[in-house]
Amino acid sequence: MIAESAGMSLESDNSITLNSNKSEMLRVAKDGFYIRGVKIEQDDKEAEKVYNAFHQWLTWATLTRNY
Repeated sequence: MIAESAGMSLESDNSITLNSNKSEMLRVAKDGFYIRGVKIEQDDKEAEKVYNAFHQWLTWATLTRNY
């Protein structure tokens, strides 16, 4: 599966986990967002924190992909 090779997995509890070298970077779950395993508080900085974690994962996935 393309997503798994890029460090992304779909969990059985309807969540999406973005991994970097087998460590969780960002998880989108029913109960909220998790960055490196820590639940992000819903406040005015939540979107910025999630965006930054996703950007870090995307940069890692781009730099380490096999062509």
